[in-house]
Amino acid sequence: MKETVYRIPSSVHRRIALISDLHNRSYAEVLCSLRHRHPDLIAVTGDMLVGYRPKDDRLIVKSQKYVLPFLRACAAIAPTYVSLGNHEWIVCEEDLDLVRSTGVTLLDNSWVEADGIVIGGLTSGFVVDYRKFRTHRMRSTGHLQRYPKKRRSGRMSELQPETAWLKEFEQQEGVKILLCHHPEYWRLRVPYLNRHRIDLVFSGHAHGGQVRLFGQGIFAPAQGFLPKYTGGVHKGPHGRLVISRGLANTVKLIPRIGNPTEIVYILLTGSEKEREDRVFNYVPIA
Repeated sequence: MKETVYRIPSSVHRRIALISDLHNRSYAEVLCSLRHRHPDLIAVTGDMLVGYRPKDDRLIVKSQKYVLPFLRACAAIAPTYVSLGNHEWIVCEEDLDLVRSTGVTLLDNSWVEADGIVIGGLTSGFVVDYRKFRTHRMRSTGHLQRYPKKRRSGRMSELQPETAWLKEFEQQEGVKILLCHHPEYWRLRVPYLNRHRIDLVFSGHAHGGQVRLFGQGIFAPAQGFLPKYTGGVHKGPHGRLVISRGLANTVKLIPRIGNPTEIVYILLTGSEKEREDRVFNYVPIA
């Protein structure tokens, strides 16, 4: 696992850990890094689960071995904020209550103020789409199913997130950080977050492009071949997008090549000497 650090000018001083795409994998290496680096807060930008419909009556977050223990461990290290990615598409309210019970702050199309920083979470359009389907199914059948079967999903371009709340979010005073699983929401499709007055957007989802050749990712969902937004820091007119390459490999038969898993640390500094983003790697943990 690679530890990447970005130093970004800001009016506040914070050390933030950005985690994405755990996909229910073992997390011992991640915790070792977090405990060694002592972040002030931890941002988890979705895809904690491997998204599938459970084969039995268990809640999906209970059926996956690592998700809840990982969130509890993060919350014990630093205040932890979580948003929902596309692999959380099927979660029901009982699942979300269990996530909250770990001590993390779940940001489900909502925001909170935390000591001079305003942190929001934009829920994936996949989650929004399935919630609409679940509501429709309940109205048509007269009873609520935890995980009703959906025969056909809409095209990815049709799965839009809920964005009305972003107007109020971006009007808040203080440094604004938005957890948003999908980097393509930055500039490629609605809600075009680069147009919003948000200081930092944290994303994942692209897995670094899965295979990287000469520093270029080969493919990413919703971006296609030779995608632009698979990692790094990208500047917009109002703020920056920071992308984690993620912690797992979920593409069958295609391993990550030239693309190690990654945990990102963002060092916010108010120093006037730090006028440009800088990237460097921590010394590996012995």
